Amino acid sequence: MRLFDERMFTRFLLIFASLFFAIFIPEFVIKIENIFWMIPYVFSVFFLTLVAVTYKFPLVGNRKKMRDDIDIVPVNHSRVTAGRDFKQDALEMDELFQMMLDVSANGFWIFDVVSGKVFWSHKSLKLLQAIDDNGIESFDLLRNKIVGEDWLRFREVLNTSLEKCENFSLKVNLQNATSKDHRLQIVGNLQKNSEGRPIKVVGALNEEISRFDAEKKNYYIYQDALTGVYNRRFFLEKLNIDIELSLQNPNYRFAVALLDIDSFGAINTSYSVNVGDGVLKIVSDRIKSQCNPGDYVARFGPDVFAIIIHDYEKGQMECNVAKNIHEALKEPINIDGRELYISASMSVALNKNVDQVEDILANATANLREMKKGLNHGDIQFFSGVIREKTMRLYKMEFEIRKAIQDKEFFLMYQPIVDIQNNRIVAFEALVRWNQSDKGVVSPAEFIPIAEETGLIIPMGALILKMACLQAKEWVAMGYTDIQVAVNFSAKQFAMDNMVEDVRQVLIETELNPRNLKLEITEYTAMCEAEKTLEIMKSLSNMGLQISIDDFGTGYSSLSYLKRYPIHTLKMDKSFIDHMTENEEDATFARMVIGIAKSLGLDLIAEGVETLDQKEFLQKEGCRYIQGYFFSKPLDIKNAELYLKENY
Repeated sequence: MRLFDERMFTRFLLIFASLFFAIFIPEFVIKIENIFWMIPYVFSVFFLTLVAVTYKFPLVGNRKKMRDDIDIVPVNHSRVTAGRDFKQDALEMDELFQMMLDVSANGFWIFDVVSGKVFWSHKSLKLLQAIDDNGIESFDLLRNKIVGEDWLRFREVLNTSLEKCENFSLKVNLQNATSKDHRLQIVGNLQKNSEGRPIKVVGALNEEISRFDAEKKNYYIYQDALTGVYNRRFFLEKLNIDIELSLQNPNYRFAVALLDIDSFGAINTSYSVNVGDGVLKIVSDRIKSQCNPGDYVARFGPDVFAIIIHDYEKGQMECNVAKNIHEALKEPINIDGRELYISASMSVALNKNVDQVEDILANATANLREMKKGLNHGDIQFFSGVIREKTMRLYKMEFEIRKAIQDKEFFLMYQPIVDIQNNRIVAFEALVRWNQSDKGVVSPAEFIPIAEETGLIIPMGALILKMACLQAKEWVAMGYTDIQVAVNFSAKQFAMDNMVEDVRQVLIETELNPRNLKLEITEYTAMCEAEKTLEIMKSLSNMGLQISIDDFGTGYSSLSYLKRYPIHTLKMDKSFIDHMTENEEDATFARMVIGIAKSLGLDLIAEGVETLDQKEFLQKEGCRYIQGYFFSKPLDIKNAELYLKENY
């Protein structure tokens, strides 16, 4: 019994309050003139009394409310069984064991030596083709399904195993086998008691795969489904074996050739994927036809084939194998009545001075990459140490760029863009620089091309955009509300599906007004995937951003795209500015670009203006905006702010 009941205590407090207020009702009645003012007071006292008497207050605290209207029958401890139902447990264990056997990929059987009973799993019955004989609990099931001589052999092996307490394994033939190679392998492992006598034999039953079937299965694992040659997995495994053999025998020579079909994507685009697949099949057949029996051909990429060439005579490999393959691919290809001509770039790397797969592949890949970048694509080229050294420098630079992005070693310089009508600065172009911890400031000419090639320009560009927007926001907050910052975007950045959303997110994070940001792209970028680029430009323009075409006149100049695209500014390339005061052809081109900009209502910025003659020529022809050393070289943040202060 509890000494304190909070519900009773609450009732007491409410009744006490009701009595306390009721005592003062007469005195209250005497003081007021209108009796109706007393009604709310009397009603309140009545309500408190009613709640105190009738309301069922809930319990407070952590105690659970218990019902008192249920009779609890006392437990009869004499009827409680402390033990478990062992029979039920055994049935459940047997059921679980059966389920485990049934889901196994192997067939199982258990022979009880004492009782002579044999348990067969569902998989075993299936392998023995005896699903309907599930009730047989002896070796009679096996005797009825395998050939007679194998049954006698099994009995002999089993008896010997029981006598010597040894495990056994043998192969048997089914009576109704689908082929002569369809055999079963029976394995038995003995279970012994404490005295070392066998009490059970736990066995497995598996289907033996013939050598032909095994080779066929492995062939499909290592085969390219489209062309029928080996796939990349097999090629790497075989190449690893060749590397090991060459390490054991210095005279063991082989070479790796990578063959890339030039402009293969154009075939799929111009014709169809089916035509492209047909080309790949014909190319693979021609490569195989020119290889020696000991060589291996694999499809290494979508349009790249790899060949391991063996047993070549030193100095003759190019003539005997690689050159023959290359010449064979020059022959016309006939598909569905079409006659197609293709070319292929072929890179060959020898196993000289390599001790692992990665090295020889890196040599061949680097060689092929140099060919595709240069003017000698469509040719055969052997790997040289010079290319390897250059490749290692590129790989090292790529690693350093990745690290620089993480460590934020990049910073921005700002070159003024000046309105020469009033000598007032209107914008800055943000130019990235790299302050490397070991080498100091690295020129953009060294790392931008590598960043473009490796795709690192995307994270680098995101970092540059955010830094430029933060700086522009800071200048706007200082009172330079009309200043613009121009940021260069690469073709890879512009081709990203989420490019527009990424720019919008940066503007939101930095709280920069879009009118203070200008995006610069090249003519090449503008013309890549024209329809997609047009949609991106429209989305950016609708956000309030301005778009500028950089290096105008050096690429795909076309009035049609200038009319279609939401472009605000053209930037005349420096190469036309340098000699326009002394070369009439350059002067004519400069006048033409100025005229185009005027006729289309676009702003024009002349880049690379360095002399007074250049500035006066442009001013005379009607070019209003100038960027170059004549006004200022790129400035750091401190000097850019001083320039703003003096020229805004």
